[in-house]
Amino acid sequence: MSSYVIGAPLADERFFLLLHGIRGSLDKVATTTGAYLVENRGEIAAAPPWDSGGRIEAHLKERGYLTDLSQEQERGLMVDTATALHEVDLASNPPSFVFVPAYTCNLRCPYCYQSHEMHAGKGDFATVMTRERVDEAFRVIDGFDRPGAVARHLDLLPPSGKDVSQAGAVGKLGLFGGEPLQEATREIVGYIVERARNRGSALWAITNGVQLDLFADLLGPDGLAELQITLDGMADLHDSRRVGPRFRHTFHKIVENIDRALDADVRVRVRMNVDRSNADHVARLNDLFMERGWDEHPSFSAAAAVVTGEAKHEQLVSPADLMELTRALRTDGTSCVSSYEGHALNIIRRAIAESYPFQRAVNCSAETGLLMFDPRGDLYGCWDEVGLIGRRIGRYGGGVLDLDEEVVRNWLSRFPGAIEQCSRCPYALIHTSGCANTARVDSGSIFAAACEGFQAYFPRSLAESYDEIEHQLLGNMPPARTRTRSLPIVQVTSG
Repeated sequence: MSSYVIGAPLADERFFLLLHGIRGSLDKVATTTGAYLVENRGEIAAAPPWDSGGRIEAHLKERGYLTDLSQEQERGLMVDTATALHEVDLASNPPSFVFVPAYTCNLRCPYCYQSHEMHAGKGDFATVMTRERVDEAFRVIDGFDRPGAVARHLDLLPPSGKDVSQAGAVGKLGLFGGEPLQEATREIVGYIVERARNRGSALWAITNGVQLDLFADLLGPDGLAELQITLDGMADLHDSRRVGPRFRHTFHKIVENIDRALDADVRVRVRMNVDRSNADHVARLNDLFMERGWDEHPSFSAAAAVVTGEAKHEQLVSPADLMELTRALRTDGTSCVSSYEGHALNIIRRAIAESYPFQRAVNCSAETGLLMFDPRGDLYGCWDEVGLIGRRIGRYGGGVLDLDEEVVRNWLSRFPGAIEQCSRCPYALIHTSGCANTARVDSGSIFAAACEGFQAYFPRSLAESYDEIEHQLLGNMPPARTRTRSLPIVQVTSG
């Protein structure tokens, strides 16, 4: 039996859903067959519940659940598949470019992973990006704004053979912080938007939304086009968590600014950071979204995510528990909040469409080329490491880009086939090794797995998502009003 079988029982207990972690096969089988394959992964089928040599066995072989390969040969197939996907990732993805206009923040959320010194603007953290820094950053962008540019710069890919003397237009640029959209950054963000518009680019931002009204003239598809904004519950709880020196009551201000952004045709993704203290507010926020009509807005989506204890990356509420909560909200067809269903839904949709369900082998843009320009002239390649001098990947300025090529090459060399534990895991091409920074914190190296409980919740998510889609396709239930649109924003651990 294959070592890469994944599966879970369906709501109809007679049936079991199988997924092959390399082949991408998706099959609905008898529960006795599916459970036997999952429980005995990698073993010889000594007493299978199907007839030896019969039709069922032939089908299981054809789909990859039964194999003539040894465990090491099958692992080799996994590594080869992951390597092929990784090469496509590196060659087809342009670098991601992000501006950090300032490290300061107008809030002091207690669970934030960034330091108080950073948000208070102490020492070098007081620096706000200048126009000269912005111009220097765009010089770098002009030289790297094509697919595979960073990988080719590091000789990880062969030269493209194309004329790249004229820079093209990056689709979207990012803003991050600290808090990128605050009073102190209004002037420089306006300049970044101006420069981006001149080259045909729009911007996205991860923002707390408290002072978004100051940027009203920049909102829209050709300016600040996409926003991720956090609400942690209704006003009573939210205002105890999302607070700052000048902002003691932020809930209603943020809600008003979300309305303002949606009215300007901005794509808004509301994020809720969930721990034990506010899990019961997910349903209340969902009701609020629907009362305000946001769930019907084509540019709105909402997602809940667990907050972690950053020092040890301990989950303060499990993804499995959170997913159970958001699933319960969907049962009456009136939820617009998702959590961790995206992996399963995307795989099932691709499999039903008869395409290969595993589309990439990297976990985030840090592993294909992420260049984050800070106001001091430092470059970073990971959201969680911004502002930590010892983690920078280079410097920019004075017409010079000085990359620490060894560090960047390591980032771009991380994928499941390069990690022993991942190469033996049936979930490797789905979870793609997890967050590299989490792996570094937990093990001391980015070349390690960051499982983050994925194996515990994914099989059930797969089965539940299949049940929902099957029922909708067969017309046995009304389709749930679940918004699962996602922005091209890398998820940040603590938002």
